[in-house]
Amino acid sequence: MPIGQGCPRPIGVRPSCLPSSSCSVRVFSSSSVINATCAALKPLQPYDYCVGVLSADPAAAAATDVRGVAAAAVNITAVKVASTLRVISYLVDEFTTCRGYYTNMLQSLADARVDFGAGRFENASFGISANASARPMDCDILLFEGNAHKDPFTKENGENDSLVRLAGAIIDLLTSK
Repeated sequence: MPIGQGCPRPIGVRPSCLPSSSCSVRVFSSSSVINATCAALKPLQPYDYCVGVLSADPAAAAATDVRGVAAAAVNITAVKVASTLRVISYLVDEFTTCRGYYTNMLQSLADARVDFGAGRFENASFGISANASARPMDCDILLFEGNAHKDPFTKENGENDSLVRLAGAIIDLLTSK
């Protein structure tokens, strides 16, 4: 019988329908080895975290002794560390691009300051609006949509975007007079 057509689906269990059209329910719970191992780690490690992480891993759940649980824990950690290293590598690449954005933005602002000091308000306004105003959000979008899918500089990018728009808008007041 297909799932949803007469098979009960209790919360916290994974239903499985067999070819014989009968329903079975497999409950995934922590093994006694995991429970004992995690209990032995109290108070150094939170019990629920320990059980949750290890029970979700097939190798740890199948372990018959502490050595098997330890091997699974090392493998879980290695996978997570490798994943984190990939994120760091992506962030380095994306930060390098953002650094280029901000370097160009700073040069545009330096040029705008010169134009502003010389009374060339329209040139200063153009320099800010054309060359500086989109850069913080370009960086923000790159970090959000990039491979790392993390943006640790959302606040800074937002503040810089607001400031450059404010400066541009104030200079625009001067050009409209």
